[in-house]
Amino acid sequence: MVAHCAANAGVVGMTRRLALEGAPHGIRAVSISPGPVSTPASERDLGDDQAARDAVTGKTLLKRFARPEEIVELAAFLASDRAAYITGTDYLVDGGAAAW
Repeated sequence: MVAHCAANAGVVGMTRRLALEGAPHGIRAVSISPGPVSTPASERDLGDDQAARDAVTGKTLLKRFARPEEIVELAAFLASDRAAYITGTDYLVDGGAAAW
């Protein structure tokens, strides 16, 4: 998990730097940090292992996996003109995991 954590921190840092360098050119930079998402890969990896699923969802306040559209809807908003004043930040979409 060390490499995963380092990569995530790098993305957040890069987002901030890209926002600083892009602002004079009208370029915005925003990142999204999702928690556990129900995807074909997560379904394949976890299968019917309820204990593994509970271990993952137990780390979120909402006690469930996100649906892909819950992440996509935020991404679509952030890419739209309605989010024209948003830049240089990271959005946690993690079911409350960061609140621990």
